[in-house]
Amino acid sequence: MRKSCIHTLRGIILSLGLLAALPAMAQRWEFGAGAAGTFYTSKDVSTSSLKASAGFNNGFGFSAWLGNDMHKYLGGEIRYMYQNNDLKLQQGGTTYTFGSRSNTIHYDFLLHTAPRGSRLRPFVAFGAGFRGYEGTGREVAVQPLNNFAFLTKTKEWVPVVSVGAGIKFMPVKHLALRAEFRDYISPVPTKVIAPAPGAKLDGWFQNFVAQFGVSILF
Repeated sequence: MRKSCIHTLRGIILSLGLLAALPAMAQRWEFGAGAAGTFYTSKDVSTSSLKASAGFNNGFGFSAWLGNDMHKYLGGEIRYMYQNNDLKLQQGGTTYTFGSRSNTIHYDFLLHTAPRGSRLRPFVAFGAGFRGYEGTGREVAVQPLNNFAFLTKTKEWVPVVSVGAGIKFMPVKHLALRAEFRDYISPVPTKVIAPAPGAKLDGWFQNFVAQFGVSILF
């Protein structure tokens, strides 16, 4: 099921990327980068009689994007985002953390409430792509809370859905300042957070990202 979702989303992202790359004289292009604070919801991992919480610590990230205004109010952008959030497994008074990071590539449509060329342009964004989770911590012989799950030094790619909103402010003609809030929704990476035998862990993580950035318009 997950493999078919990945193949379908891959085709959609490639098609949208090709459409975004079509040259048009009326289009305005935007290249930018930004820094972010990032935090996740957690998911329960349960055995027959006990329950623990699996997730990520708060962390930081940065991103870069290339976008264009396809129409007066509608735009699109392809974005890369790096995040550093340690994996976390918690039950009662015991917490075990393990280094991790993620790389995300996605394409979003941006619907603005003000026309192209306005100094202030609020927008909503929605799109999809792929996220690669990677455990980077030091593995130990006996991991705490290993009756629930194992935090592993592995890599795993999953589909991701992106929704959000923000505002662009253009103090001068070819420069934009951006503030935005994103929600990245992706399946639990069960190779990186591997449930112990007999334990259950599934569902989707929500990853909230608050970001500030700068764009060059050309």
